[in-house]
Amino acid sequence: MLSFLNSLFTSARQSADGPDQRLVEAAIERVVDATDPRLRVFPNYRKRLYAGVECSLAHIQSLIDTLPEPVEISHRTYASDARLRTFFSSPARMQEAIGSAPSVVEFMSRKKGLLPEHIFGLLAPQITERQALGLELRGDQVRRDVLQQIVNFSDYRFFGAAGSEAEARDGIKQRAFDYLAEMALQRMANLKEKKSELESQRRLLQRKLDAMQAGNWGLEGMLAEQEVDRPDYHSLGQKIEAVETELLGLPCSQAGLEQRFECINATLKRPEDGLAMRQLKLHVDAMLVKVKDPELASSEPLELTELYSSNGRQRIVLFGYFPRAELPPEKDFFAEAGRILG
Repeated sequence: MLSFLNSLFTSARQSADGPDQRLVEAAIERVVDATDPRLRVFPNYRKRLYAGVECSLAHIQSLIDTLPEPVEISHRTYASDARLRTFFSSPARMQEAIGSAPSVVEFMSRKKGLLPEHIFGLLAPQITERQALGLELRGDQVRRDVLQQIVNFSDYRFFGAAGSEAEARDGIKQRAFDYLAEMALQRMANLKEKKSELESQRRLLQRKLDAMQAGNWGLEGMLAEQEVDRPDYHSLGQKIEAVETELLGLPCSQAGLEQRFECINATLKRPEDGLAMRQLKLHVDAMLVKVKDPELASSEPLELTELYSSNGRQRIVLFGYFPRAELPPEKDFFAEAGRILG
């Protein structure tokens, strides 16, 4: 859909001082492609986007570089890592979820030469909670119909599949930057919708005012058998003026390309609003019921990392590597079709 570069981030393009000029310039072209390529008609479009893009790149690099060292995600570690046992109901379910992830399938299909021993990436399940009535053990007594908070993990994703830790981090950074570019595009689209809505209101109010002026509605209202609640000229004029003021106040209130820079920079100069991370503690039992009293629990709370956005989206993330030998075998579609058809 978007004509993006195959690779934006590389480990050699970052330093302690932040992203270098080559990376910023490449990212500018990427965000212009993602939003509106017509911005290139402005000779200084790179200069106008440079500060915002540089800010977003620095934020993303800091964010992803703070991810801890990757953990092994395998049958062997399933028994010892409480996070994996909480995410997946069984090692087989874990194998199926990661092996069928689009990024893993794509990586394996385009990988040339010797295949890597491990596939690195960011495991990102969706976490949800629901309430239900269940049993609760208090000492020697079993209580029934106790309202419980049950946690569930589903919709597993595996981002940035690569053959090494460095390549995986670079791939995750690229996806994070593309996400911010997508948010900038969404911001532009939302403002355009709002502008269209306000223009419709203004046209409607103006037609009402024209009709009143042409039909002497003021006199009709005075002579009518029943009083009709209609706004007068002054109130209508105030409403129209308010709509026009709001239109002019929108960053993209005019349909020209000039205002699109404001929309993009409004997102890129505050990347922490679009993407951030925080640490969570989750205390659940073996049935994924949230522990109410930690003192009575037989297990320690899980320390998890959550990646979240201001638009309400969030995912639990775990940076890790999966043994290639544990990938499920490729399906034989002819054999599967023969089995189904008998």
